[in-house]
Amino acid sequence: MHEITLNEVFREVNECKKRYRALKGSAGSGKSMDVARDYIIKLSDPKYKGANLLCVRKSENSNLSSTYAELYKAVIDIFGSRYEDFWEIKSSPMCLTSKITGNEIIFRGCNDARQIEKIKSITFPHGQLTWIWIEEANEISKHDFEILDDRLRGTFSNPNLYYQITLTLNPVLCWIKESFFDTPS
Repeated sequence: MHEITLNEVFREVNECKKRYRALKGSAGSGKSMDVARDYIIKLSDPKYKGANLLCVRKSENSNLSSTYAELYKAVIDIFGSRYEDFWEIKSSPMCLTSKITGNEIIFRGCNDARQIEKIKSITFPHGQLTWIWIEEANEISKHDFEILDDRLRGTFSNPNLYYQITLTLNPVLCWIKESFFDTPS
C-alpha cells in the first residue's frame, strides 16, 4: 500500500461520522477525488469489515466516467501496480470488491421509478449497505434522496460501522441548499 496523503482541507469531512456530509465546490476542487480515496481507504481497512458503498448518479451510465473512474483511480493510487492483489474491479456490471475485507462498491442510477425500485432491494453477500455516495447530487430529486436515505437502517454486528450519505455537488440552487446549507445543524 502506498502512502497516500489526503488533502488537509477535507480532514474534518473525512473524519465525520454524522449521517450526512455534503460537499459543494466547483469542478476541479478535489472533492470527488478525496471522497473516492477516503472510501477506498476505509473499505480496505478490516476495521470497517461489513461496510458496503452504493454510488448513485441520476443516470446510472454516468457513473462510469465519474464515480467508478475516481474509485478505480484511487485504488491504483493507493495500492500501485499490485492493486489487483487487493481489489477486484469489474466494469460490467460495475463493481469493486476489496480482497482484504470483502466489502463492495456498486453503482446505480435513479432516472426513473424502475431504477429506484431496484435500489430498494439491494443486498450484499457480506455485510450491508452502510454508505451512499451521491455524485452530482443536485441532479436527483428530494424524493429520490428520501428513498435512498431509507435504505440505511438496521443494526450492525461491527461497532465501527455507521450509516452515512455523502453528497457531492457543484454550487447550484436546489433543494440541497435549503436542506443542508441554510440550516445551522
